[in-house]
Amino acid sequence: MAKGTAAVILAILIIGAISGYFFYTRYVQGTVVLSITDPPQVQPGSGQQYDPSILHIYLTFATMEIHQAGFGNSSDNGWYAIAGSHKTVDMISVLTIAKTLGSARLATGTYDQLRFPVSAAVVTFSNIGNVTYSIPSDSLKVSITGGGFQSSPGTNVNLRLTLSFLNNEILAMNGRLTPHATARIVT
Repeated sequence: MAKGTAAVILAILIIGAISGYFFYTRYVQGTVVLSITDPPQVQPGSGQQYDPSILHIYLTFATMEIHQAGFGNSSDNGWYAIAGSHKTVDMISVLTIAKTLGSARLATGTYDQLRFPVSAAVVTFSNIGNVTYSIPSDSLKVSITGGGFQSSPGTNVNLRLTLSFLNNEILAMNGRLTPHATARIVT
């Protein structure tokens, strides 16, 4: 009788420990905060990031999503929203100060990529006004440097997206912009 009772108690303890572990790792989450900047890159011979005739570079993002490694790369598997609504950023305004785009609570795991559809790209010039551009495939996918980051219960991660454009590509006004993007952890 004592052996049977001990076995039942041991089984209950094991089931409780396993349940507690899964609850803790799945529902007690870490947090990621996503910000954006257009890093200063002085153009040769000009001493400026962009031509003085470029007043604004507006990008509108439909949503910002982060990918949990190990879930494949299909359209929906492993992707979680960080900023779920349309956000418009003037990239000229983030040349020196990063802007927070959103935050999300993440389950335990490794996160390795960002994905964000760009629904509009408009450049305002001092001499001609607004010019609309398209972004290749209307969506960008960026790997997080260093293989990503580990989210675990109680962690806070600051993720910085740097996005910039070539001055001569903007001035060509051919209707297309190719962003140069990286994503990295900042402290």
